[in-house]
Amino acid sequence: MPMDRETQMKLVNLRDDAGVLSLYVNADPRQEGSTPPWRTRLDQGVKQLLDAVDNGTRSLLGRRVEELKIDIEALVRPGSPGIGRALFVALGSGETFTVEMQTPLTDRVALGPRSHIAPMFGAWAEGSPVGVAVVDGKGMRLLDSRFGKCEEVSGLQFELDTTEWRVMKGPGGHGRDHHSSSTQYDLFDYRVAEHLQKFLAAAHSTLEEHTAEFGWELLVVTGDPELVEAASKSLKNGVKAEVVPSQLILSQKSPAQIQQLLAPEITAARRARDARLAAEFAEAPPRAAIGSEEVLDALQGGRVDRLVIERDSVWSAQRIPAGAVLADAVAPGEPEVATAVAEAQLGEAMIAMALASDARVSILGEGVELGEQAGGVGAFLRW
Repeated sequence: MPMDRETQMKLVNLRDDAGVLSLYVNADPRQEGSTPPWRTRLDQGVKQLLDAVDNGTRSLLGRRVEELKIDIEALVRPGSPGIGRALFVALGSGETFTVEMQTPLTDRVALGPRSHIAPMFGAWAEGSPVGVAVVDGKGMRLLDSRFGKCEEVSGLQFELDTTEWRVMKGPGGHGRDHHSSSTQYDLFDYRVAEHLQKFLAAAHSTLEEHTAEFGWELLVVTGDPELVEAASKSLKNGVKAEVVPSQLILSQKSPAQIQQLLAPEITAARRARDARLAAEFAEAPPRAAIGSEEVLDALQGGRVDRLVIERDSVWSAQRIPAGAVLADAVAPGEPEVATAVAEAQLGEAMIAMALASDARVSILGEGVELGEQAGGVGAFLRW
């Protein structure tokens, strides 16, 4: 299933009294070997989990793992789609969800009363949905870019009816007549350009609809500066995404090429947006909650408008080792890992509460911080 807000909600709300098994693999093609290392880590993690849980859960867990042999094989197969892959299984009901993306995740096995979503939201910080509008003399191409994958989803074709137009020109020759002919051709081109700009300006409703449908957080408009300006000027108040103008001419490029060429600008736009968010948070008190205790209190009261979490404070792969098994029955080996696991679980609880109250959730990019007092988490309040 594609990773979007609807998927977010499904995963956050996936709960089961018997437990939810969450399996993550990072199928990095650069990791060589007859047996992929992610397969080895997953197999070892599932075995460790089976050995650790009590008899009732062990029997049910073992049965579900056996039933899902084909799904698990697809999850670890080198040739399967996606670098980052995940499989979620509700042990009691048997309900399953799979997610794949070109953004790396982390090898991990988790069992708890609800799905383990920290790796997924960590990936969201650097791969969340972005819209791309490529404008040129033919109209507009619309592309959706998310988690390392880009595809063309729609477009608007510019068709100009010039049957009522007449290009005036004088007799052949030089001097004044030649100047008059050139002027008339210039006027004709000017009228075409004028109609093209009006066409692109009128495309704002289509862009607004696509932004809402695809959940774009950024909308990159790229092409000739005059056309970019025409397509962008009506979007400032109507579109929910942040509009990012670009001057790259990409009309003839494939979706993969467009994504690659725009990647530096998109990364810079994400970082600038996160930096602004952190700066606004610093100026937000008293309409801000600072630190996990205040944020939890505000979430419980339904007062949070936007939950903001530093990526490194909760999701860092360095703090929870690759291949880690997270479950109540499996005690983390080191105090630092235990602390990181506890913070990840707290972060997941906060995200679930925020989404349940229709609050926005922002995971800041690497290196963007809220300040020492926040301890990695804060919130903008509704009142």
